[in-house]
Amino acid sequence: MTIDKNTILFGSFSSNPGNNGCIFFNSLFEENNINAIYKSFYSEDVEKSYNSAKNLGFGGFAVSMPFKFEIVKIVDELDSSAEIIGAANTVVFKDNKSIAYNTDWIAVKKYLEELNINFLTIAGNGGFSKAVQHACNLLKINFELITRDNWNKLPKVNNQIFNATPAEIIGKNIIDGRPHTKTGKLIAKLQANEQYLIYSSVFSDV
Repeated sequence: MTIDKNTILFGSFSSNPGNNGCIFFNSLFEENNINAIYKSFYSEDVEKSYNSAKNLGFGGFAVSMPFKFEIVKIVDELDSSAEIIGAANTVVFKDNKSIAYNTDWIAVKKYLEELNINFLTIAGNGGFSKAVQHACNLLKINFELITRDNWNKLPKVNNQIFNATPAEIIGKNIIDGRPHTKTGKLIAKLQANEQYLIYSSVFSDV
């Protein structure tokens, strides 16, 4: 693919950037003959990163911890799910405005649908946890939260635990949502597919 003045820029902003998004999206862009590139960036200030992306004419970008709560206060508009959850991980620039979405909950919902469970303990209460909680609500899965305030309860939990934190949790019934784990990678791929569909709305306008 040749990069030229018409190439659409996409990316991700994180305090710990990786290569998975670059590999996934650039492969799809090439496969579908789309004149776009994706690059991950280090950021310690999501508002500055947002302004840079806007001024440079990005088509959109993703954010990860710790920016999922912060980004909803910066964009022009929230998708209905991002508004309910209060956190977002995907932003597109369209029709002269920025719109934030949450694709984490869709991926988690698809994953949990295969488990056929009716109760879940969720460890953490950050942006990713909020998406897990939303998925549980839609699936009518009852849940309890384990946060820093009651973390000492964790060893006594007998049902399945969804780890929505960066910390390692030891146990037999752990659904480990951390990005580097087998389950985390599966969920990450599911949500990236949803991000690609959102990014595609930018392609259609070009």
